[in-house]
Amino acid sequence: MKICKRCIQLDTRPGIFFKDELCGACIWTDEKKHVNWDLRKKELFEISNWAKKNSTSAYDCVIGVSGGKDSTRQSLVARDELKLRCLLVNYEPEEITQLANTI
Repeated sequence: MKICKRCIQLDTRPGIFFKDELCGACIWTDEKKHVNWDLRKKELFEISNWAKKNSTSAYDCVIGVSGGKDSTRQSLVARDELKLRCLLVNYEPEEITQLANTI
């Protein structure tokens, strides 16, 4: 059994991976410290301004939403902070998989 040396997460969690005795979540936490977030935000505003300027429809962007917290937050940031006119799209599969039927 593997255990993350920082957060003590076990390898019994589905989809977990380890590198140098650290789990993927701890590795990503370290990697985020090296991202220039101000530059990334500037780039995002440049892209959204380009979309607003070049849009030929009633919408500036399309966002796939599930109704969960991540896609809801993404939609609110796009609308309220980036001032984009968003088309929100959701799709329900036509057939439920065998796995979904067992849950």
